[in-house]
Amino acid sequence: MTMERESINGVPEVTAVSTLNVIDLSGSDTHRSVSSLKQACLDCGFFYVINHGISDELMKEVFDQSRKAFALPLSEKMKLLKNEKHRGYTPLFDERLDPVNQLNAGDYKEGYYIGIEVPEDDPRAQEPYYGPNVWPDE
Repeated sequence: MTMERESINGVPEVTAVSTLNVIDLSGSDTHRSVSSLKQACLDCGFFYVINHGISDELMKEVFDQSRKAFALPLSEKMKLLKNEKHRGYTPLFDERLDPVNQLNAGDYKEGYYIGIEVPEDDPRAQEPYYGPNVWPDE
């Protein structure tokens, strides 16, 4: 979809506007769900998932804990830096997700990465992206 608006000098500007993809996971066709997610990522990089089966209570708790973690002093967050298993905190400007089109030194965002948690003595912990998560002290 495109929209036209008049600029200051009277010449119309054309602006592309994308819509947010809504992904409904209530169906049984996993291939279709995965395809929809992929397309949403390719279209604009954002999507909204409905009928995912995650309770409102759990989502509220996750958001509450996220707010607490990101509100920690920087010195505490730096103790939780992302490790070799890609678990933990990344500070502002630490990542460049689009280096070809980015002019600044890094992304203007913080991140906190978690994954499937397995103990260090679990054989899967030797695989990339598996192992214990990095958590802040209470």
